[in-house]
Parts: sequence; C-alpha cells; structure tokens
Amino acid sequence: MDLEPAHARLALGAMRAVARADGELAEAERGLLEAAGRLLEIDPEVPPLTPAALASAGLAGRDAERVVQAGILAALLDGRIDPAEVEVVRALASAAGVDEPRVHNLAQIAKGRVRLAWLDLARRSFARDVFVDALKREGPRGVWKIVGPMLGRAVDPALAARYIALGELPEGTLGHAYFRFVYENGLGFPGEKGAVPESGVWHDVSHVLGGYGVAPREEVEVVSFIAGFTREDPFFWVFTITLQFHLGMRVSPYSQGGVGLVDPARMLGAFARGAAMTEDLSVDGWDPWPWFPEPLEAVRARFGVRQAPDLGPAGAPEG
Repeated sequence: MDLEPAHARLALGAMRAVARADGELAEAERGLLEAAGRLLEIDPEVPPLTPAALASAGLAGRDAERVVQAGILAALLDGRIDPAEVEVVRALASAAGVDEPRVHNLAQIAKGRVRLAWLDLARRSFARDVFVDALKREGPRGVWKIVGPMLGRAVDPALAARYIALGELPEGTLGHAYFRFVYENGLGFPGEKGAVPESGVWHDVSHVLGGYGVAPREEVEVVSFIAGFTREDPFFWVFTITLQFHLGMRVSPYSQGGVGLVDPARMLGAFARGAAMTEDLSVDGWDPWPWFPEPLEAVRARFGVRQAPDLGPAGAPEG
C-alpha cells in the first residue's frame, strides 16, 4: 500500500477510535486492526485518533479521505452501525475537511433509513455509469441490452455463441478458464437468457484472474480485489460489499448477500492483490478479447496478479 507510515498510523488510529466508540472492541474490529497493521507494516496498537490530532496532521486529498474511510469501515465491522460510531466518523471527516458521501450513508442506516441510503448508493454506483454510457452510445437499445437479459429477455444467440466458443480454446488459456468458470457455476454467457450483459464480463474475468469462486466469502474477496485495482472511487466497492455481505443490506441485484461474512484479513489481502495490479478492468472500454487466447498465467503476470499477503487467520470458507 502507498500510505506513508505516519498516515498509516492515523488510519489505524481512526479505526480504533471508531471501533471503541460504542464500548469494547468486537472480534471483527480487532481482526481489522491486526490485519491492517500487518498490511501497512506498523504496530496496530496505536492510540485512538482524535479530531484535533487529525486536523493538526494537515492531510489533504486522497490521504485524508483514506483516513476517514478507514474509520467508516471500522464502523461496519461489528455488524451494526452505532450512532456513537457515526458521530466519531463525522468528527474525523470534519477535522480532515473531507466530504465523504458514505459518512451520510452511515448516518442514514444508523437511523433506520435504509431505503434512502440504498437510493443514494444506487445514484452513485458503478452501474449508473454503465447505464449512462450505454444510453449515450446506443440510446434506449443500449440500455435494453443490459436490462433485457436480467429480465429473461433481449437474448442474442450470436453473441452467446461467440462466448461459448471460448470453450474450444486450449486448456490453460484465459478464455478457456473463463468458459469453465461461467459454465461450471451456471452463470450464463452474455446473450443468454438471464445472464449478465456483455458490459459485466470484466467482473467474471476478475474471478478467473484472482482464482475466486462464487461462494459468499469469495464474492467478498473478488469485490475487494476489484476495489484494489479500480482507480476511481475504490472505497465504493469495499463499502457496498460490506453492507451486503456483513450487514445483510441488499445493494447489488446480482447477489442475495448475507450477514457476518466479511473476514478482515481476507478482505484486505484481496484488496492488496488488486492494488498491486497494473490493469484496471473496470474502466469503460476494457476489452478481454485480446487476452482470451493468451495463457492464463501469462495474463496474470502481465497484469501483476500476485498471491495475497498473509494478514492473519482467515475464517472457514463458505460452501
């Protein structure tokens, strides 16, 4: 990670201040501090960060945002959002001069205004940009290409056939591995009824490159991996996957989610893997087709996909 040691200590201090706001540290909060300390290579036993100390640090821009975001993540890890934690996060954001929209979402959820928080997240989501781009490029037809398959309509046999043909590539290629991932997990190929649209292929390719399956805990990991390599608002992915798989708040229509499924060591390890990558698969126009015929291991090497760092004991995998 590229946080300076002094800034990393502030981020850990923000986590500790928020985690302690409602009393003793929960097991998941303690795990977050320990895993973050290992990742940042600093002692996690830092004192809680005060707003005054943060203000005097003079952080700006991304570094200030990351300290506040560290506090937001800590507010989620005990499985509920306590008003006392929200107030600490608010005070830190104010001291840092950070306008972080997820602070407002925390307050909404703490007050039980889950639908308002969901609408705000949807307005800011990656999916919104996909729809806007499709509308600009192809008009309503482009939007229908995305929505139609989700409704079991707008099938495109020729498009599906192109993806299914990837199964004929040699074993060990990215394309063949992608074919097996989709087929063996019953996900459907773009163009098939109920399948993800072609604009979502990069997500499944991320599963393949990272070696992640589709079990709930692995979905947390792959989205954390995506957050790592995403250059624009990576915290959106961390925040929403934690809401969906740790607090049970349905954010994405593609998954049911769950409760208590975020393991801090696995989440941060996957994020670190993504952050080490040289390629952002989420950018508009990223094309997997030139890479499908290439050996999977060669593509991983080209994109900088490494093994996840060992950040501590991980929870048992979900079936």
